Amino acid sequence: MSSEPRDLGPKLPPVARASLCARCRHVQLVESAKGSVFLLCALAKTDPRFPKYPPQPVLACSGFAP
Repeated sequence: MSSEPRDLGPKLPPVARASLCARCRHVQLVESAKGSVFLLCALAKTDPRFPKYPPQPVLACSGFAP
């Protein structure tokens, strides 16, 4: 298991690079029309315990899966 962030693109906010989300299989990168970038947690679609857009950086998460 690598601790390096996944390649989520050059627009990933620096604070998110330290987040578990950067290495999680459940993350989806969402870019707004104005160019803002958000990390969406796909687990939020089926489990209300997970926020759709978790505040970054996420340092602990029961749904984390590399």
